[in-house]
This record gives sequence, C-alpha cells and structure tokens, in this order.
Amino acid sequence: MNWKIYKVGERRSGNFALTGEFGKYPVDMNELSSETVRGIAQALESFIIGDRIKADAEGVTDSNGAAVFSGLDKGLYLAVAKRVKKEPLTYIATPLLFEIKEDGSAEEAFPKIYSVIVLQGQVSSYTVKKVWADNDNAYEARPVNVTVDLFKDGELYDTVVLDEASNWQHRWNTLDLDAEWRVVERDIPVKYSVLVDYNSKQFLIKNSYAPDLIIDGGEYTKPTTASVTTSTVSTTSSTAAKTSGSGLPQTGQLWWPVLPLVLGGMTLICIGMLSRKKNNDDEK
Repeated sequence: MNWKIYKVGERRSGNFALTGEFGKYPVDMNELSSETVRGIAQALESFIIGDRIKADAEGVTDSNGAAVFSGLDKGLYLAVAKRVKKEPLTYIATPLLFEIKEDGSAEEAFPKIYSVIVLQGQVSSYTVKKVWADNDNAYEARPVNVTVDLFKDGELYDTVVLDEASNWQHRWNTLDLDAEWRVVERDIPVKYSVLVDYNSKQFLIKNSYAPDLIIDGGEYTKPTTASVTTSTVSTTSSTAAKTSGSGLPQTGQLWWPVLPLVLGGMTLICIGMLSRKKNNDDEK
C-alpha cells in the first residue's frame, strides 16, 4: 500500500492552525473532535487532489506490511493511502491526521479501511450532495449555487453546479467503479467552513456557517469566544477511540482489516497493514 504524508499545520496557543499551502483553506481546526476529524481529513485530501499539492514524503509498505518515514518536523500531518487491489477485492483506506510533537513523539492513530468487490468494466452511480449547517439560511449568507469538480484518479473529469433547484445534489450514473473518485468544492462561500465525507457511492460536502473564521496571515483561525459549532458529518456509524492527554481525537475502527498508522518516537513513522481473510465481513 502506497502512503503519502503531508504537513498541514501546527499547534498555536494549544489549538491547531493550518499552515503553508493549507493555510488558505476554510477548514475549522478549532472544532476537532472524534465526530469531525474524519471530515476534516477528507476535506484536506480533496484540496490536495484539486490543487495538486506535492507530498512531503511517500513510501510503500514492505513484505511485513510496514512503511517507515523518518526526519519529520513537529506539526500536524495528513496521511493518504492509495487503494490496493487484491482480486476480487479492492481495499480503500480513509485519510487520517496525526501529530508529531515538540519532543518528536506521536500517538497511535487508526484509519478506517473497507473492501469492495469490483468487476472489470463495472459502472455505478455516484451522488454528491451539499449539506448546509446555517439554521436554514437564517444568516442569509448562503450563495445561490456552488461549483463542484469531480476527479478520476487525480485528474479532472467533470464539473457541476449545485443549487436549490437541484436540491443541492447531482448524480453521475455511469462512473467506473475501478477508478478512484473524489470531489472538490470550488470557491467556498465566505463565512463558511467545509467538511467532506464519502463512502463507495456518495459524497457529502458540508458547509457550516462560521462568521468568525478568518484568514490571518494566510492561516485560518477563529477567536476562542466564537459560539458557532458544527455537527457530525458521517455516512457511517462509529465508536470514538480512546485518546490520552491532549492528542488528536480519532474516529473508531469501523471495518476490517485494520490498517494501523503506528507513530513512534524520534519522528519515526511506521505504517502497517494487518489483514484477515474473512470474506463474510467484506463490505460489498
């Protein structure tokens, strides 16, 4: 399994802030929780694809199922995996966030992974839906439409416009199931933050009204007095995993096999995959 590592931010006054190329994106890092961390990671992944951001490091798991990265600076990182095909199954891992701390240590983080059976030439329908969290447009800040790009294996495939007339959604009916599809919202409305969630057939793009989310020197920050919150974006149910100290919250393990991202001391990162042959648990 191929993994790419991106440095997306760092701690500022106890909270995370997006930095570098990621500082321009309206992702609310002050709302990190076990319910939102997945949507945040997937939103950042969509921007990586849409803007072709180069990874800080890349590695492929060896015969022991491990890929090791060393020499990483402190900060917040995103790990993204490329799907793996092992006939008749395809294994897909969701992206995840992890932190390299000041002393070079890091905590364990467990991504979700699911398997699907894909036959050559098989096509299916995919739906993208816009979800608004703004009290039914009570603040009158919602735009009349939004633009969404669809990417196939990292390349732009289609562009659609979502609006109230379309019920803020669109369906593609003949997309190749053997490809990796992602959506990117363009020109996100001012005063809104964004989360992204997806499964094998549906994409949800959630914009939450966040009037205090501003760009400060290229980094998105929010005053601690802001009262706007976002709700859960998830197409599946999960149980929050335990965390210690002030580390990143993690969504729980949902599907087998579990692909642990083991974060060791001295900024040494090992990614391994544990698989079990249990076909009746595969998600079809």
